[in-house]
Amino acid sequence: MRASEAGFSLLELLVASALFAVVALGAFELLRGLAAHAAPLRARQAAYASLETLGDRLRSEARSATAIWSSAPAAGAGHDDCVQLDFFAADASGPKFWSYRTFPHHGSADGVAPDALQRVAGSGPIVPCDPAFPGEIALSGLTAPPLFTILPPAQLNAHQDPYLGLSDTPFVAASVPPTAPIPVGVLDTRSQPVLGGNSIVEVRLENAAAARAIDLLPGVFPNGFTEVLRYTCSERCDVGHDGPSAKTLTACAMTWQTQWSHYVPAGAAGAGGWFLAGTFSFGYSGIRADGGSDSLQQVDAASNWDPARNYAAFPPGGPAADGSEAGSFTPWDVRTEAPAAWLTDVGPYLAPGQQAALAVDKRRCDAVQQAGASGSFYANG
Repeated sequence: MRASEAGFSLLELLVASALFAVVALGAFELLRGLAAHAAPLRARQAAYASLETLGDRLRSEARSATAIWSSAPAAGAGHDDCVQLDFFAADASGPKFWSYRTFPHHGSADGVAPDALQRVAGSGPIVPCDPAFPGEIALSGLTAPPLFTILPPAQLNAHQDPYLGLSDTPFVAASVPPTAPIPVGVLDTRSQPVLGGNSIVEVRLENAAAARAIDLLPGVFPNGFTEVLRYTCSERCDVGHDGPSAKTLTACAMTWQTQWSHYVPAGAAGAGGWFLAGTFSFGYSGIRADGGSDSLQQVDAASNWDPARNYAAFPPGGPAADGSEAGSFTPWDVRTEAPAAWLTDVGPYLAPGQQAALAVDKRRCDAVQQAGASGSFYANG
């Protein structure tokens, strides 16, 4: 046979076929192994995603809640004992309550599995651990019951992430005041006030894929971690709420009504003067949002006759015991003056205690008149 006609020998073909068979068998086993692990990988990825989704949902709901608390922080030994976290919020449509709970002692025959976290909602407080209350499954596959821990402000500086062992940096500031949560105006199912604000609820969740610690704080309630603005009510605001209901007052006028007067003749000590008594009236008016009129009348008695003083000796002028002119007769007849000038002139002679009250009402009246319809009800904020 010539060299140009040479080919593979039978032995070479057998070796090549054997090598191909080995490589093919290895590739097949690799593919079979990948296929066998694909389902668990998908399940683990789904479990991880569901835990992340629930964490986002809890944070979002916390931002709209007025109060977050736990009506069942730990499950007892009973079949229907549960762990339950409760939320409350209110808006124009009315109050809203919702809860997350799990029943660790349930079995496969129960409506809510022991590894499931159920969400229930209603217009009233959610009764703790009522398995008949319908809801939705928010998370499945829990490997341990969730933990809902209430952290008061005094404990926040020492608070650490339970999984990382590190401080929760948003809540370690030494300036966080240890102010207790306060009632939000609603009652729970035990007729106890629901408390909100000034505390953190730590939620711990675990499934086969991951573990999470989520710190929840009511997002619409003033608390130790929110800058609280305090508004000082202006004179317009003060007088606008003197009546049984809020007023819409934009104008004010002051008048004087004399009740009696008595002239003290001049004596050896000098000229005479007047004892007077009457009322200053502050009349407020405004237009309500519905177009109707609003009004308020404030009346203050005013007199320079002081029953506590000894007027046996005339003329009864001169300073009072405190050195002021309070309770003395006025050296001129101020009855003929305009009300504003009358108050300015007779003020130093009014009986003790009357001048301060009249000054407050005069300042309020002037503030309302000056502000008119465009003035603010708040002095600062």
